[in-house]
Amino acid sequence: MTDVTPDVLAKLRLVRPADASDALDSIGFVDTFSMDPAMRPLAFGQRMVGLAQTYQLVPSDRVPLETTYDDYAKRLREFADGWFRFQEMFGPDGVSVIDAARTRAGVLGSANTLSGKIKGMQGYVIDGACRDSYETVLEEIPVWCTVRSFSRVEWRIKYGRMNEEIVCAGVRVRPGDVIMGDDDGILVIPAERAAKVADRAMDILERDKKSRRRMYEQLGIPLDDTVR
Repeated sequence: MTDVTPDVLAKLRLVRPADASDALDSIGFVDTFSMDPAMRPLAFGQRMVGLAQTYQLVPSDRVPLETTYDDYAKRLREFADGWFRFQEMFGPDGVSVIDAARTRAGVLGSANTLSGKIKGMQGYVIDGACRDSYETVLEEIPVWCTVRSFSRVEWRIKYGRMNEEIVCAGVRVRPGDVIMGDDDGILVIPAERAAKVADRAMDILERDKKSRRRMYEQLGIPLDDTVR
């Protein structure tokens, strides 16, 4: 698979997912790489472009036993079954793409997303749940998910596989593919097509800006950054 260069990534950060989606349409991929509309951002106004780090979780078959909370707390890592391994991949330009079987288990929250932000992560995409949603929004962590939940992961899901091709919210995602997100949802751009999509999306955006700028001027609307 072709690696995405920093120049291509920089171009994609200048365009909208809508522009990249139109570019994909124009080369024959209509809706192929758009995630399920159930994949929504925790907060409006966030944008994200980065490289996929893939992780799959599967439903757990373990049953919890009644115990003291102190004993429960000591056993959390055992019950986690490696679900936290995706944090090993945190790094600059990364986007965690997690297939969590659309369960209510809160794979991410306000603490582990902050640790990723410190390491340069661009955002998180979960076919499943994020918890601590309010705190995560306050921390300005870009998260898209299909489920809202307050539940822990233990006893609900367990480690499946990491850094391999997965299917997340209906789209095939491989490590190193480009992930784009905004208020409209999540778009995946295959790494080998990223350069072509970036160039075409830049042209699409400039055409759109020019057209809308004329209408702004006709209506007397002050120009903003979307049309400059």
